[in-house]
Parts: sequence; structure tokens; C-alpha cells
Amino acid sequence: MKKLRFFLILLSLTCSYAQAEKLFVEMEFHENCIKLDDGSNKNHQPIKGEDGKDLKFTSLIGAINYMSLQGWELVETRSVISGQGYVSTIIGGQSSTNTKVYYIFSKDVTEEELEQIVNNSYKTK
Repeated sequence: MKKLRFFLILLSLTCSYAQAEKLFVEMEFHENCIKLDDGSNKNHQPIKGEDGKDLKFTSLIGAINYMSLQGWELVETRSVISGQGYVSTIIGGQSSTNTKVYYIFSKDVTEEELEQIVNNSYKTK
């Protein structure tokens, strides 16, 4: 019984030091590819397969399921509309707007992993 109690105490101390932190990424789904931004690069980085080529998905749901399988949890979606246009019911209308949808995912990582990414996400002058 003492060994079990000692083991449980040791286990709880170990778990408290190995607390997970949340890493957030922004996923862009474009032309059946996933591109991720973790804040450490200026551009979204494509997800590559073992052969080094961009992974191609047959659908958005397939891409979201892939992210889930990798341990990511979908937190939020956001839309960004760019361009300009007008719509008129009398003379017809023109529009040159473009909508991009971004998906925010989170995943538990170690404090060291998160710290490394955060340290690469800003510059000091």
C-alpha cells in the first residue's frame, strides 16, 4: 500500500511539471491543400506527405478530419472578404469580391515547444 501511495504521489508531481500548453494554428484550405500558420512564419506552410509533396485532399471535411487525427481540435472559423463590388437590381450588378475562410485549431504541446514557436513569432528592435 505504501508503494502504491508513493507511486501516486510521484505520478501527480510528474504530471504537474509536464503540463500541456495550447498551441494555436490557422489553417487555410485552398486548391485541396492545407496550409498552416503557427505565427512563426510570414506565409502559411503547406502540409507535406512522406514523399515531400503537398498533401491533396478530396474535400474540406477530409482535411478537417486529417487535422483531428493529428490531435488538433477545431476552435473557430473566420471569413475574410476582400475586393469591392456593387449589386443593382435595376441595371444588373458587378462584384469582384473574394472570400477566404480560415480555420483555427488548437493542440496541447509542451511548454518548451510553445516557447520555441512564440520566440520565432516576433522581432525585437
